[in-house]
Amino acid sequence: MSSLKSAWIISILLIVILFLFTVYPSTEAFKNVPEPFQNVFRILLFVAIVSLMIFLLTEMNNWYRRCQLLSQSYDQHQSEKGSTVNAIGLHYKIDTSENYRQLIHHLTEIMHASLMAQAVFIYLYNGKENSYVLQECSCSHKSRPLNTFPCEGELFSKLHLNPQPELYQSGQIVPDFLKYYQVPPKIGTLMLAPISINNVFVGFIGTDSVDRETWGKEDLDLLTGFANLFRNAVLQIDVVDQQEVYISFFRDLFRLNTEITFGIEPHELYKQAAAVLKKFFRFDKLTLAFISKDQPASLTIEYVEGSEADYTIGHEINLKQGVWEPIIRHKKPVLIGDYDKSEVEFRFQPDDLKIIPFRSAVGIPVLTASKEAGGILLESFKIDNYTAEDVETLNIFGRNFSEILNRLTVYQSMKELAMIDGLTNIYNHRAFKERLQIEIERSRRYNTTLTLLILDLDKFKRINDTYGHLHGDYVLRKSANIIRSSVRTVDTIARYGGEEFAVILINTDKKSCLNTAERICKNINSFLFEKEGMSERMSISIGMSEFPGDGDDLQALISCADMAMYSAKRAGGNRVVLYENHKT
Repeated sequence: MSSLKSAWIISILLIVILFLFTVYPSTEAFKNVPEPFQNVFRILLFVAIVSLMIFLLTEMNNWYRRCQLLSQSYDQHQSEKGSTVNAIGLHYKIDTSENYRQLIHHLTEIMHASLMAQAVFIYLYNGKENSYVLQECSCSHKSRPLNTFPCEGELFSKLHLNPQPELYQSGQIVPDFLKYYQVPPKIGTLMLAPISINNVFVGFIGTDSVDRETWGKEDLDLLTGFANLFRNAVLQIDVVDQQEVYISFFRDLFRLNTEITFGIEPHELYKQAAAVLKKFFRFDKLTLAFISKDQPASLTIEYVEGSEADYTIGHEINLKQGVWEPIIRHKKPVLIGDYDKSEVEFRFQPDDLKIIPFRSAVGIPVLTASKEAGGILLESFKIDNYTAEDVETLNIFGRNFSEILNRLTVYQSMKELAMIDGLTNIYNHRAFKERLQIEIERSRRYNTTLTLLILDLDKFKRINDTYGHLHGDYVLRKSANIIRSSVRTVDTIARYGGEEFAVILINTDKKSCLNTAERICKNINSFLFEKEGMSERMSISIGMSEFPGDGDDLQALISCADMAMYSAKRAGGNRVVLYENHKT
């Protein structure tokens, strides 16, 4: 559209300029110009006008053809009810070819994101032509896979006769292996997974990468899982409602994998993941749990969807001989058709099968590099509610979910490093303001109070001047530890700047936490700061303000606490002063 506008503007400007310099009678520019030059400009004007007319006629013709194509596309879309996917050769009916294209498009996008491949492609076998037909590809190469290529050569002439998943590293890849490219790029790793329907080979899913040893056996298993997932989708593609569920699942899984914001809270992430699973699986309870940090022999439930009559968020799960043991200990999926006929002794705790009559279950491990092992378990009151295909699909979801957790954990670690004061190992000034704003908004929303403390070490400059900055750093670190140990774990402690600290006391007013502030004063004053020739006692001045009584926003609250702290300083230090609101 922008190029069309540019062509119009340039053409019109050219005609106007030529017109002014060659035709307009009052123009003085050509008074002394030789006639041959004037004739050249007139010829150029004529050429410009003719070119513009040709351009307009061409665009009108293109516009007319696009309208025809849109009309034909609509008519074809309406007439394709009950049509078949010809390339498959097995005549599985689908609602429309558009549904099929959406399915494989979302599938390739998920594979591209999950495996970080350079190219992902799906080819189906055409027995009549003895060739492979491209269904979909997602490619970062300049070279795009061919739409069709013959079943020739060492690799592809035998693939349909003896289909097996294969992983080829750089030393094994020869030019003959890359027949699916017109101009093969440099490939370092290649994976192929066959697609079979009712034990009949119908095609393959492939991925390649320019890097060497990009993938291992685990990745080949994942690609095989994608191939099986594609097979399952084709088997059910004639069921319109089920087809829509698949498309929705792939779309939501891709969105979950690529659009999750780094700042999302864990509970919200779990909720969105459960929403995707709920669209695709039938379950009466979903449980997400991770190994407890303090008790490696048990799990802690972090999210529950569905029935909460037995165990919910925060409850512990016993691992040994329970349904979770193979998921966590052996990192393998589980499929239980009937709890009563299985070797599992219990679900979460001994004898809990007698509490609620869950009958079938499917579960997969969730493995991350930075978080303890965990898993997802889906349970149903019905017998044989899940199949082996459900295990494969859930396993693919688990791999993607694990990668999301990895990314969020890395981001959270980097964010915490940026928000922590390197000397005292407590929040820095920026993080303090962010936390204070969050707590103010929470207090405003739930109509509660909070108290802010601004603390300043008295006569701290003499430590630096007398003993040096290393001793001053020691005093700051020790003071931060004393303040941290003097307040609740739910309260926020930060280094406000220099020798100043700040404490946010939630769900309390300043009079109720006066004892806390006085305890900080006493603990600082009674501690003997000793280090390499230094033996000193320190004191601290504390000012207190309260939300919303003293200030109803961040700046006002800090200003009030600051004024109270300076009042304590002027009174000699080593004391607590509450801000007094003198408004009448």
